[in-house]
Amino acid sequence: MDHDPAHDAFVAQHPHWDNGWAMTAADAPAFWNVGTYWRLLSTDATTSGRSTTFEELCPPGVVAPPHVHNEEEEAFFVLEGDLTFLLDDEEIFAPPGTYVYIAPGTLHGFRCDSEVGRVFNTLIPGGFDHGISENGTPAPQVAMPPPGVSALSVWRELDQHRPRPPWHNSPDPKWQIRAVDGRPTTSRNT
Repeated sequence: MDHDPAHDAFVAQHPHWDNGWAMTAADAPAFWNVGTYWRLLSTDATTSGRSTTFEELCPPGVVAPPHVHNEEEEAFFVLEGDLTFLLDDEEIFAPPGTYVYIAPGTLHGFRCDSEVGRVFNTLIPGGFDHGISENGTPAPQVAMPPPGVSALSVWRELDQHRPRPPWHNSPDPKWQIRAVDGRPTTSRNT
């Protein structure tokens, strides 16, 4: 099996990785992709294809335009910020402590309504990490504060060097977090 450099470094640090491991900020490779800071906590390779998990620092505004994963289940746990998720035609307000589950085939997207959002994001099965590492730009590995402590100061430092996504400041409706067919959305607070 071919390994990418990030995986080779991981295996060197965790020789018995197939039995389990612990990931620290110093170990986790980080990438910029579509304006978001992604720390790869587990990858397709490190879980034998079972899952992928990220910690993300999300910019204000649209983070993920409406899209569908046909095969993957996806889950988010909001650590910081006020996020709004789209699930089909419903908007869901997701403050810190909210868990959002998205079934395969569901139209979804989300935006950050605060200066920064911080989430744990898992996809099952794994593999989504390939798009992040292959299409992203390597980012600095930074120490994240523990859950419950704001990452805003970390974000402000990182944001100065952040590549902007293609939809940054775009008025084009296809990038908006709403029902793609133009139907009004319904809002639900969790």
